[in-house]
Amino acid sequence: MQQRKYRAAAAAASFAALAAVVLGALFLIAPVWQPGRRPRAAFAPADSAPAPQAAAAPLDINTATAEELTALPGIGTAKAEAIVAFRQEHGPFAALEDVAAVNGISARMAESWQGLAVAGSPEP
Repeated sequence: MQQRKYRAAAAAASFAALAAVVLGALFLIAPVWQPGRRPRAAFAPADSAPAPQAAAAPLDINTATAEELTALPGIGTAKAEAIVAFRQEHGPFAALEDVAAVNGISARMAESWQGLAVAGSPEP
């Protein structure tokens, strides 16, 4: 009788372990077999690496349009339009750090644009 309980417990434990392995394997391959979804490559072949781009000229925040401002990190259409509206109301920015006065733009964000943007000549 004791032996039967032991066998039943061992069978249940092995079944649970097998179920965990199968479910784990399904979880790992799920992105592969889902219809309509292509898995990302784990690596990119050396010949398909993107060519290094030439450094673009920094964006002048005093002359850039809202569309051009969206190229800066952390800037969407709403913040770009806020920058343009602030510039039209208060005049051109004297320094890149002055953009932090715009609602929604932090000094840290403006600092992150060093090399990507400049405050060109403040003349209108």
